[in-house]
Amino acid sequence: MDTHKHKCYMRKIIYIFIWAMGCIGCQDYLSINPDSSLEVKIDSEEKIAELLTAAYPTASYCSFLEARTDNVAERIKGEHTRLNEAMYFWEDYDQEDLDTPLNYWNACYTGIAQANKALELLAAYPKTERVKALYAEAFLLRAYLHFMLVNIWAEPYGTHKSAQSPGIPYLTKPEKNALVNYSRGTVKEVYEKIETDLKLGITLVNDNFYANPKFHFNQKAAYAFASRFYLMKGEWQQVIAYADYVLGYTPHKLLRKWGDGYRVNRALASSYAASSEPANLLLVTTESRLAREVNKQKYGSTIDIINHIYDTRGIDGCSGYTKLKMQVFFPFVQSPGNILDGYYMPKFSELSLLGASGTKPRGVYVTNVLFTTDEVMLNRMEAYAMTGQYDRAVTDLQDYLQAKFSMELPCVRQDYTWTNSNNYAIYTPFYGLTIKQLALLKTITDFRQKEFLHEGLRWFDIRRFYLPVTRTSKSSLYRPLEKEDLRKVLQIPVEAINRGLQPNPR
Repeated sequence: MDTHKHKCYMRKIIYIFIWAMGCIGCQDYLSINPDSSLEVKIDSEEKIAELLTAAYPTASYCSFLEARTDNVAERIKGEHTRLNEAMYFWEDYDQEDLDTPLNYWNACYTGIAQANKALELLAAYPKTERVKALYAEAFLLRAYLHFMLVNIWAEPYGTHKSAQSPGIPYLTKPEKNALVNYSRGTVKEVYEKIETDLKLGITLVNDNFYANPKFHFNQKAAYAFASRFYLMKGEWQQVIAYADYVLGYTPHKLLRKWGDGYRVNRALASSYAASSEPANLLLVTTESRLAREVNKQKYGSTIDIINHIYDTRGIDGCSGYTKLKMQVFFPFVQSPGNILDGYYMPKFSELSLLGASGTKPRGVYVTNVLFTTDEVMLNRMEAYAMTGQYDRAVTDLQDYLQAKFSMELPCVRQDYTWTNSNNYAIYTPFYGLTIKQLALLKTITDFRQKEFLHEGLRWFDIRRFYLPVTRTSKSSLYRPLEKEDLRKVLQIPVEAINRGLQPNPR
């Protein structure tokens, strides 16, 4: 762990401990007690800044979302956990533990409460540049946390149902009464509120007040978030505008270089989430067992899965390059012990202050990368394609391959914009596609899957493109995940349902 990460981690753990002592109720937002007034006296701008530092999600979504994707299969002799199995078979799971949906739900609403408390406190301060920057961080955090919640626990944006389908509660003030009747609103309404907060945050964001900008919503991270938000909405010009700011005139200098340093230096776990990596824009430290479980879980990445994702896909219209052998560029490692079919990338480095051990240890921490320049460039490629700027999309793709893998393909430009029309049955977003758009979208989505293996982001593409997922399983629990499948929306936590929150249909 580099110095910046370690300092941020230590500060964050201290703040979380202080807040936990002051407000046990905030650990179970929308399930037990939504009181965010807390016992700690906040009487300075610095303490408000500390409150916001502790508002970043302390739980990880990677493990429970990744197991739901087509990035995983059954590993022979892998270690079984009920959570891993439930996610693999798209079952509802409501137990409280690290890396669970419930843990992430609670962490998001805890962070939202703290952002709302910060906004309430900031109203008493003169609107100096420092205070404006704190407003920005609070607005951006509130927007991001609600964005993640709505994209896990509600229908995808943009369907014919999105104006009516239930969203998630959007909280804009600290609650002091446990008996609050929350309304889910609609997906459309939630997106409108996210957009309002996002725009406010972007208007005010200021990097000058961050000692370690990559552990806060710095300006580039905020714009990266905007590029993802508008990608989900299908507002392509907005995606391009925000991506342009992040990438600048020399995007090749900002991308993660898989083809050289990461392949030569096998110490991926310590370098992938480093603040010194130019591709990393926003980092958070989460309490998670991901680093010790990703290599040995029963349902995880296998040799066959990796071969399929990395070596069987390429440029459909380019003869001789319809299958690109990309696996060689990534630092894969075989699973330990008797798990002979397990294959994974050691992206996660664990820090344990307590020497945690046992079957379900606590006090183990992993740094998650929330936004990268790689994602932003893939977002811009997609937006270029969807606005008919095919040459620019192809140029971005060629630059991406050259910068990250030193790869130059002898394909002419029109090769990138052809694919079999049968793919129309696979990729079905809420907007229409020309054959050129379909070809580029398929290629870009394939590279996004390669780039973010183990990180859970594939789940969002499965949702927004309505991709089916099949398993080679004989388990009685197994039913294929269909294109429009109710199991693509996680169930609201039981305690929240018991308090009156509308459950998702099953």
